[in-house]
Amino acid sequence: MSPTPTGYEKSIMDAIGDVRVLLKEAGIHDYELQGQGPANKVMVDSFFVTSTGLIGTAASLYRPVTKKGDPRIWFSNLRQYCSPHNLLALIINDGKIYVINLSAPDIANSLLTHGFVYEVVKQSVYEAEMIVRELLDKILQIHKRGFLPSITPGDPGVGDTLENALGISRNNIAAPDYKGIELKATRLTRGGTERTTTRVNLFSKVPEGGMTYADIVRAYGKWVFNEKKQERRLSLENTTYCSKPNSHGLILDVDSNNDLLHLCHMDDAAVRRRVSFWYLSNLRQQLLIKHHETFWVYAEAITREGIEWFRYDRIIHTKNPNDSLFGALIESDKIMVDLVAHISESNCAFLPTLFLSAMTMGALAMTNTVKQLAASWHMGHWRENTQMFSKYFKQGAFQLWLNLQRRSAALQITTRII
Repeated sequence: MSPTPTGYEKSIMDAIGDVRVLLKEAGIHDYELQGQGPANKVMVDSFFVTSTGLIGTAASLYRPVTKKGDPRIWFSNLRQYCSPHNLLALIINDGKIYVINLSAPDIANSLLTHGFVYEVVKQSVYEAEMIVRELLDKILQIHKRGFLPSITPGDPGVGDTLENALGISRNNIAAPDYKGIELKATRLTRGGTERTTTRVNLFSKVPEGGMTYADIVRAYGKWVFNEKKQERRLSLENTTYCSKPNSHGLILDVDSNNDLLHLCHMDDAAVRRRVSFWYLSNLRQQLLIKHHETFWVYAEAITREGIEWFRYDRIIHTKNPNDSLFGALIESDKIMVDLVAHISESNCAFLPTLFLSAMTMGALAMTNTVKQLAASWHMGHWRENTQMFSKYFKQGAFQLWLNLQRRSAALQITTRII
């Protein structure tokens, strides 16, 4: 973040999206839950990092009464630490915010030459890596237990069973599942057959404008008979893409000029009529919150006496998604929308869900450079080396492809770009 001259004089800085995500993920502050006005201001112990030590300060997190209450942040005595337009980096460690002025030559040099600033950053990274390795250890132990019976019938079983084994309660909230890390589990096999295509749920978000859910189903749904409920229902259950209309005539359209994702209907004359829409900015924000760091866990699935069992064999670990490519991935059908809705005599349900193709997992974090971690773990010891790649990940992010060999004592972890 960087203070503008006006904000510098008024002691005001906007808490931009990345800052809000950082604070929320660290469990320090959630602006979405904060009221407006001075009475709701939150103070957080913080430090200015210099080339030789730390200077105590306090972060003021608030939403003013004016305008829409845009999230703001300021640090006491910031004007004594930096100048307007200086580039400030924020890191979190042990519940405190550390401010690093990357525009100060002595501070930048201390970072590059492994001085005091480097040690501060290293400690923060070490804390984050400890959580990753802790989760890896737990999933390894779950893998060693072999096949586990599903605790929930149907599709949710693979995720619910993993979270139950980890001691996590099932949830549908936006916050990550395990100490800031989101878990997404899916099946490698189903009914003894390997799945050729695997999609995983990114997140769920209802349309933000246009036709109501019931109107969409009434206009474009089809009558089906539900065997389980023994009832007729008007149903809309289909995947929607940008490249072609689905069987209901629905198609996606990315409006880059207005930053909108439209759900459209295409008639026989190929004329598109806009039905509903999402704000792409809100979808990108949801991606940053839900998948700032994610373990995508894959399981072998078998059926015994009518009950599905899972053995968790593979993990992909992603971090720091590049949200600027979200619209492009939708346009290329790498991200699609699954519409699940029906109207029956008893109720009306509608749940549009954004899905991501597993083939594009690496595309979640594409950027110019990456420091990729390649590691193997044998008998509890890590051997690490780094390799630079020209695309896919933000600086410092990494992806692990974890093959858990059930008959081997070794846990082999290798990098893989998808």
